[in-house]
Amino acid sequence: MILRQLMTNRIVNPLGFDLGEPSLSWVVDDTDAKAQRWARVEVAADPEFKKICMDTGEDETLSSLDVRVNFPLQPRTRYYWRVTVCADNGETATSDTAWFETAKMEEPWQARWITPGLAKGEIPLVRKSFTLAEKPACARAYFTGLGLYELYINGVKAGDEYLTPNCTAYDKWLQYQTYDITDLLHAGENTVGVMMGYGWAMGRFGFGTDRLPSYEANDLGDPSGIFTDRFMLLGELHMDGTVLGTDATWQCAPSPIDFGGIYEGERYVQGKEIPEWNLPAGDAFPWQPMEEMERPDYIAAPSARLSLPVKCVERFTPKLIVTPKNEYVLDMEQEISGWVEMHLDVPAGQTVRLQFGEILQDDCFYRDNMRTALAEYRFVSDGRPADMRPYFTFYGFRYVKVEGLETVDPKNFTGCALCSDLRQTGTIETGNPKVNRLFLNSLWGQRGNFVDVPTDCPQRDERMGWTGDAQVFCSTAGFHMDCFAFYTKYCRDIYEEQKTHDGRVTDVAPVMYASRFNTKYKGYVGNARCGWADAGVVVPWMTYLYSGNTQILENAFDGMKAWVEWVHRNEEGADGLWLEKRFHYGDWLAMDGARSGFDNDYCLGGTDLTFLCSAYYYYSQRLVAKAAAALGRTGEQALYEGRAARTLAAIRQEFFTGNGRCAADTQTGLAMTLFFGLCEDRYIEKTVQRLLYKLSLNNNYLQTGFLGTPCLCRALSDNGANDMAYTLLLNEEFPSWLYEVNMGATTVWERWNSILPNEKISGISMNSMNHYAYGAVMEWVYRNVLGINPVEEAPGFRKIRLTPRPDARLGHASASYDSPCGLYRSAWQTVENGFAYDFTVPFGCTAELELTGVCADALTVNGVPVKTAGIDVSAVENGVKAVLSAGTYHFAPVG
Repeated sequence: MILRQLMTNRIVNPLGFDLGEPSLSWVVDDTDAKAQRWARVEVAADPEFKKICMDTGEDETLSSLDVRVNFPLQPRTRYYWRVTVCADNGETATSDTAWFETAKMEEPWQARWITPGLAKGEIPLVRKSFTLAEKPACARAYFTGLGLYELYINGVKAGDEYLTPNCTAYDKWLQYQTYDITDLLHAGENTVGVMMGYGWAMGRFGFGTDRLPSYEANDLGDPSGIFTDRFMLLGELHMDGTVLGTDATWQCAPSPIDFGGIYEGERYVQGKEIPEWNLPAGDAFPWQPMEEMERPDYIAAPSARLSLPVKCVERFTPKLIVTPKNEYVLDMEQEISGWVEMHLDVPAGQTVRLQFGEILQDDCFYRDNMRTALAEYRFVSDGRPADMRPYFTFYGFRYVKVEGLETVDPKNFTGCALCSDLRQTGTIETGNPKVNRLFLNSLWGQRGNFVDVPTDCPQRDERMGWTGDAQVFCSTAGFHMDCFAFYTKYCRDIYEEQKTHDGRVTDVAPVMYASRFNTKYKGYVGNARCGWADAGVVVPWMTYLYSGNTQILENAFDGMKAWVEWVHRNEEGADGLWLEKRFHYGDWLAMDGARSGFDNDYCLGGTDLTFLCSAYYYYSQRLVAKAAAALGRTGEQALYEGRAARTLAAIRQEFFTGNGRCAADTQTGLAMTLFFGLCEDRYIEKTVQRLLYKLSLNNNYLQTGFLGTPCLCRALSDNGANDMAYTLLLNEEFPSWLYEVNMGATTVWERWNSILPNEKISGISMNSMNHYAYGAVMEWVYRNVLGINPVEEAPGFRKIRLTPRPDARLGHASASYDSPCGLYRSAWQTVENGFAYDFTVPFGCTAELELTGVCADALTVNGVPVKTAGIDVSAVENGVKAVLSAGTYHFAPVG
């Protein structure tokens, strides 16, 4: 027996995070035992466990999903923990030692905020040299800054993360990062250096930024950003009790980065480099002093991080294309978010220019769908070889056009995919290579858009945390990756905006709409759109369901309530409906609108908006009630259950005839009716038949948009129309998922027709090749094709409903899911007389199996008749049910 995946707040060995009441979890593997007899968790202030701070003893009630640390924590302190588990077969194991380390907590800053005394628009390098009598035994750096920063100690970058201090509404909360710098310091002279750059808080970002910059005119535009118009830095080095903080003795000079931003990219002028700027030898340069400043009241006081680090998660060696226009184009063969590392050796004065794009047109480089995002990188050489990368930007791209080199050797370039540091948990493989590519497209769509916030797209002049995209995809995201920590941060982004918007959930979180320096747009914030605003409820609930950790609900519950209460106060009708009183995005980009879902001027789809609003209102009220129950808040549970029932009754009164016909007579309206349980049970079959009829009118092709598509296949499979769900998945003509695959997509498109059958782009005003919402179909593959379904009464996958629904057209299928409780596996394949199945259930877990189209008399498990295998099995209509404990199982028809 081994114990693995020791995590604190679902993070491995977190350093300097805002931990709240830390939650410890682990997974038991590699044992024939079925369940835990007892567990013991020890937490100590030393790795030898001589200074015990907490010892649960041998406790039969401890859950591997969530053991809370229940003693007062000290600031800037590392705590060590381990767990011992005794199984039901007597086997016992003790884990390796894990740790978590607190940040400054409530400890006041000794450092001062500082700002460079440079000309407006100049980007600073910041530094400080200092002497240590001996190498410290323990050293930490606590830093934050605006816009973006990178920290260096004696010429070496501290840590392996990028784009700090991460993306928040800086007027509401600002994160600082903690770095272990012990191994970077030495006795004698040392230097701390900070590179700074435009990004998020500074420079052009978000909606409402009118003035466009220009590389050619050397015009960065107005350096004022959404939150600040000057660079700001705050940091402390703690070294064996000695503290070195930012103050007026720190120095600055203009950076070789003299042009840049999230949308623009970056220009690096090699001739402006300061030799050894972040080493003691650089002291001789004529540095300028930094200026101390008071933190402006429009910038929040810094607090410990929630954001996972943004890291390079994969590297790509490109292939070189020479286009019909004689362009040198690097092809990563995968769309990613990130940048290119490169080795350059060009004559002095020469500029190497990289432009980033998603697709080719007529076999030539293309980037017109970037809108106003310049998305470039420029390197101005002074004749020396250089290994370069961007510092304070990222790009959404597959293709890179290279200019300024006589020849291009692709071995000198490496594509770097950036993503928040999320562990992949799910994999899918089928007998159809195109479906396998679709799985990768969905996965890469998530990687490309989970860059600290769940962005809509990573390439054009947007890249914000759109709540609608996050809402429809969060269940799929929870299968693909362990998203607990990522969504914990995003839920705070959402709630911080709610606090200043009367409980309304904004279209994007954090809000990146209007600049405090641009009064034209001041105060413009889109909010309270159905399906978008409901992210404030759906995301925390789904995160709890997948993790089994109530911590996310404890933190988010006030925001969940605030959202449904706002609808109740402001837009609920007399009968409980959420009435269409404002603009809503509706079933965004559906193809059944008044004109066409492909018309850039009409994107709302054809489903009635009051129906959509009310369906989501009902759904959110139900989830708030469930969250209240999970938290033991019985009064609020009853309140929201009652309100949800009232809304449901009003929906049935308004949108269903006496014979059960749905007035929201679209594919989306009918799918949502089934998915949300809006019609009476006696009318389910009628609704299914109507949905099948609506699909037949479109030759069994979908017409759904952002809200309808995630529901469609699940509604069909869950209500007896599994074959049609497979038909939709396996369709290869436009519009379908596999049409995109056939057209060469490596992520998921924003529009079903982003690329036309003639390989031309369908439009440029709003057309992304990496927009992950429609990749939500993979939730149906996990849940219905392979049957891995979480159970609300046992969240965190302690128990699942195992209900695979195979179809011979797919040949075979398998999924593995490394849940918070351990590894589940579900697989099926076609055999001569039906289907054979393989399942793995992890330690301490139970699977309620349901197989269709079989009978117990003609079924074997692990080579013996199922009725004699000692499994709790029973016959049901058109199938069998069984309860599986931990173990591996092979089910096959007799013969």
